Amino acid sequence: MNVTIDFGGTNIKIGLVEGGTVMAKTSLPAYSGNGLFPRLPVVVQAVHELLRQRGADLQDCQGIGVALPGIVDSDDRRLIATPGKYSDAIGIDFGEWIQEAFSLPCVMENDARAALLGEAAYGMAKGARNAVMVTFGTGIGTAAMMDGQVVRGAHYQAGILGGHLTTDIHGGVCICGNKGCLEAQSGAWALTARAAGLNGYTDSAWARKTGPLGYEDVIRAASEGEEWAGRLLDDLIGHWSAGIVNLIHAYDPEVVVLSGGLMKSADRLLPRMKERVLQSAWTPWGTPRFVVANDPDTSVLLGLSHLVKEKFALTCEMG
Repeated sequence: MNVTIDFGGTNIKIGLVEGGTVMAKTSLPAYSGNGLFPRLPVVVQAVHELLRQRGADLQDCQGIGVALPGIVDSDDRRLIATPGKYSDAIGIDFGEWIQEAFSLPCVMENDARAALLGEAAYGMAKGARNAVMVTFGTGIGTAAMMDGQVVRGAHYQAGILGGHLTTDIHGGVCICGNKGCLEAQSGAWALTARAAGLNGYTDSAWARKTGPLGYEDVIRAASEGEEWAGRLLDDLIGHWSAGIVNLIHAYDPEVVVLSGGLMKSADRLLPRMKERVLQSAWTPWGTPRFVVANDPDTSVLLGLSHLVKEKFALTCEMG
């Protein structure tokens, strides 16, 4: 059994995983804008409580896997950079913290890469050796796998910056500083600003909504006949599709995995996205397969457990 911890921007998910099955899990509010350190004692306590509920303890575990958003040095187990979340965690030695807190061998990975590994090892992309993943949340996360290995690159940022590929060179400025990124044009955090520039939005009831617009708001408003929402949704589909085409051209996947809250509306959106992608992508060999993650909340946990399993097996062979 492996302990897995997914430090998400909104929630911290903790799971006990065995044989590709999440045996138990719990979730804590992240308060990621306040930093990581205030949450670490609570996480340690939650891990012990989850083990207690299963009638187990740390001695029953092979190892622990940790995922964070941002650029993660998976070799030295450090966070290099992160987009406004857990900023106090940059540069800390997670391996040292885990050893002190749990006395277990550990792995650490970017959350999108871990999610893709989970889907390829146990989920909707099981058996695929070449795949890309797009997760639609507050931002847009991506990951890529080639020849059975997740792509990391020389500085650990390969594959995970698909949300910052440009889909409109004249678009708005992104949080990364680039102009017209996929995320700046179609991430959930950009929806309110995008809607504000459309005729009809400021006069609609949606403009008086408490809090920012979300994907579900735009989809619902479009279904209710709001013209501004229909135009916005068409534009979003165009950007999402362009982003997927960029990933297909870059990584040559056999399968495209889509995940995140947006995929609750996959029945409505996926046919349109797939049509746009196949119109634009140059794939003379055929067409990639499109799949939707069954349970996005567990993809990262499964992927982390898979990484722990691989490391444990390698350690045993070397020992």
